[in-house]
Amino acid sequence: MAINLTSFLRQLTTLSLLLFAVYGVFALLMPGKYVPAWSWTIVPYFYLVVLLSKYLLYWLTGKKMNGLGVQFVSVNIVRFAIYVATLLTYAFVFPDDAVSFIVTFFVFYFFYTIYEVVFLYRELRTNRKNKP
Repeated sequence: MAINLTSFLRQLTTLSLLLFAVYGVFALLMPGKYVPAWSWTIVPYFYLVVLLSKYLLYWLTGKKMNGLGVQFVSVNIVRFAIYVATLLTYAFVFPDDAVSFIVTFFVFYFFYTIYEVVFLYRELRTNRKNKP
């Protein structure tokens, strides 16, 4: 059975809009030193990276769950390298704002990672129950 991309996209969009709204309120209430200058780009960044990595995983597994383990690890290694490159680039370009950006980045990383693990767990559990 294939990964349900429609359900993934709907839930990812809902999560992203919710996180964007909550962080928007947080950014309005907190002093400026705790809110990075480019913080409004973090949610769209994660949305696009997670979405593209899920489509890549879907394409690599042949639209089935065959070889999911190796492909999942490979996609996550590449994605983690992209995250590290993003953090390093931001830290070098905006050194005064780096700490607040990195903390904010990891908070969002935590939320998106939990979402992906829960979604994948549900998919695998559903696929196992539906197997004859």
